[in-house]
Parts: sequence; structure tokens; C-alpha cells
Amino acid sequence: MTEASWPERFEAVLRSLIPLLPADEPLAPDLKLQQAGLDSLATVNLLIELEDTFDITFPDEMLKASTVSTPAALWATLDGLIALSGDRSGRG
Repeated sequence: MTEASWPERFEAVLRSLIPLLPADEPLAPDLKLQQAGLDSLATVNLLIELEDTFDITFPDEMLKASTVSTPAALWATLDGLIALSGDRSGRG
């Protein structure tokens, strides 16, 4: 996977919490977030920020390593939650 298809605000939140990704480097959908510096505390902060930004809640069953393994996995989960909430404005 090489093309990102998520909104800029998703990428902005994510980039703010992955310290090892240079600002001028594209955020690859298959980037391993843990290898890019996303530790457990940053993961919690990321999920909270995304909940606030997109006005959704991550259900407990989605709070697992595979959800935040890559930007693509995280966006797929988040996009599904946005769709379930009925808020199409969160996708843009």
C-alpha cells in the first residue's frame, strides 16, 4: 500500500505523536507505527486525540495492537467508526 486516502487532520494527529518520522517524509500507509516511535503512552494519547478530533469512541474490543499497527489499519478502524456514527463530515 503506497497511497494514503485519509483526511489531513488524521495525518496531523498521527504525525504529532510519531517522533521518528521526519516531517518531509510521506506517511506511508504500511508504516509500522511502533518502529516509528509510537510507544504505549503515545498510543493512548493518539486514541484520545482521534476520539476528540472525530467525535467517536473506540470500543474496548478495538483497543488492541493490530488497530494501531499501521496508519492504514488505524484509519480503516477509525473510518468504520465514523461510518457507524453516521457522521460523514469526519471523513473529509
